[in-house]
Amino acid sequence: MIKRSIIICMLVTGFATVSSYAQERKEPPRRDPEELFKKLDTDGDGKISKDEADKAEHKMIKDHFSEMDTNADDYISKEEFKAFKPKGSPRKKG
Repeated sequence: MIKRSIIICMLVTGFATVSSYAQERKEPPRRDPEELFKKLDTDGDGKISKDEADKAEHKMIKDHFSEMDTNADDYISKEEFKAFKPKGSPRKKG
């Protein structure tokens, strides 16, 4: 009988812990695309070159450069940068 009570208490505690953890999870903070673009555009010419992308800390820029460069001019413009959504990411409404 005591073992049964202990097991039930452990199960209830476990479920409560998992439930509270699930409620505490938050989405990562979103970065301002304008600020991020300025940071990536290290020479300040208003576009991100392949060289700037390769030196960036952001893996996404390196991995998706050709997808982001929609006009294939070997630069990512601010418009191309802001319009890019990786495949599988949710699109913003509005």
